[in-house]
Amino acid sequence: MKKMMFVATLMVGMFGAMAQGQETQKADNKQAAADKKEEYQCPMKCEGKKTYDKKGKCPACTMELKLVKK
Repeated sequence: MKKMMFVATLMVGMFGAMAQGQETQKADNKQAAADKKEEYQCPMKCEGKKTYDKKGKCPACTMELKLVKK
């Protein structure tokens, strides 16, 4: 009986650790996707540090937005 309880406890611990590892992996994947996201900004910085997720023109000065290097 003690062996069975030990095995059951061990299995519960293993499944808990696996679930935690999966959550960590999901968080890492979300961070990687956020890091890959391109940001564009006006070269004149008309709007301060404001960035955009698509190419285009600055709404303030109409200059072409430039890719921000991270």
